[in-house]
Amino acid sequence: MKQLDRPNVLLIYTDQQRFDSLGCYGNPLAKTPNLDRLAKRGALFQNFFVQNPVCTPSRMSMLTGRYCSSTQIGSNGHVFPQRLTSVNQLLKPYGYHTAQIGKLHFDPHAKRCHKDPTPTYGFDTFILSDEPGCYDDAYTKWVESIDPAMLGKVRTPLPPAAVHYNQPSYTKGFSNTHEPYVFEGGEDFTHSAFVASETCRFLKKHKNDLFFAIAGFYAPHTPVNPPQKYVDMYDLNDMPLPKVGEDEALMPFLKDIPKEQWQKIMAYYLALVTHVDDCVGKIIDTLDEEGLFDNTLVIFTSDHGEFLGDHGKIQKSMPGHDCIIKVPLIMSYPARISPETVLPPLTEAVDIVPTILDYCGIQTPRFVQGESLKKLLEGSTDKHKKDILVEYFDPFGRREAAVRTEQYKYCYSTEGKEILYDLSNDPYELRNVVHEQPYADVLSDMRARMNRRLMQAAYNGDEYTAEY
Repeated sequence: MKQLDRPNVLLIYTDQQRFDSLGCYGNPLAKTPNLDRLAKRGALFQNFFVQNPVCTPSRMSMLTGRYCSSTQIGSNGHVFPQRLTSVNQLLKPYGYHTAQIGKLHFDPHAKRCHKDPTPTYGFDTFILSDEPGCYDDAYTKWVESIDPAMLGKVRTPLPPAAVHYNQPSYTKGFSNTHEPYVFEGGEDFTHSAFVASETCRFLKKHKNDLFFAIAGFYAPHTPVNPPQKYVDMYDLNDMPLPKVGEDEALMPFLKDIPKEQWQKIMAYYLALVTHVDDCVGKIIDTLDEEGLFDNTLVIFTSDHGEFLGDHGKIQKSMPGHDCIIKVPLIMSYPARISPETVLPPLTEAVDIVPTILDYCGIQTPRFVQGESLKKLLEGSTDKHKKDILVEYFDPFGRREAAVRTEQYKYCYSTEGKEILYDLSNDPYELRNVVHEQPYADVLSDMRARMNRRLMQAAYNGDEYTAEY
């Protein structure tokens, strides 16, 4: 029987979603009524940052509550190490039925056959689909079971990193951010529709259980391929152009892209976000219909953002510009979180796990490095962190890091490049002031902050080894 003092937890997790892609984050063009409504029913975090600019390390960091230096995973292409403990494993001993539906990305795309089973990582329900249509996985089997004729229309090509594994590619070639197109299948057959459908089915089946569930949306990650219905909601002429500084060079293959194409890219990206919003709306409606909403801690966030042409780039990478490391975070739990709560303090992805544990009445292990947001959410404090840390490192020795305060951001790479932004005067991070004399003291302070944060992040703590 469900314990009344512990909430259900539903983590709705998108991929590659900028913080400014939602109406509730101030974008007047974005059509996101369901997520805007969720924000009004709970709390919206205005300054929430992830610990890494790419999928796998960001997800491993968020779901363990540990910085990348601690997980020792700083780039894509890694398997989730058995020495780490994810939040579902911490909840399970307390009676939680745990579920992973959709994208998790605890395994790399390359150098493995996706027909082989993967570890379930301690989840009781495990419906995995890390990519939208390029493998014979839970998503494509779901489509095939409903309408076999639709299968060919939902196929997408393998990502470049996986093509060399000699697996079939179902369409002409990988479509990048600057190559948007309309989804060929029906809107009810997208990967987002699959995640929403399976999540709603799970909620109905386990409404009498105590549960922790992840609804892992792949969108708005590339390919940028929204259904036509959502494309029709946006006027290309309304779309803003990318923001590029005078000293920032465009990626070579982006130099000849005309203004109209950039506007199309933005419109299709927002259309994809609107489709996700519709799918999230179905999940929230199911929580309401099943009488689960009031006793469920709902968390909506993403693993990182997308350049969309800003700074002359697409996709994601370092240095840690806000369009990449700042993502949405919305939390709702009517029993404890007041509606229309807006929280401006700096917060980090590592704070999610201790917050979940705090609300579930479970002690936080010392290897969890984040800090609970519960006091902030419930109004007993209006302060949290003075700075945030972002890291990226690969097996070849390249390492980059960024530290951000409310006013400044400092980035450093092992190649010796330093960047300093004055965010109060340059919110879009277009002017590097690292060599300007008036900022000498600020630069010294930010260097010291980075050294301190990196040393703190490297602490591994004592932990037990979880068995899958």
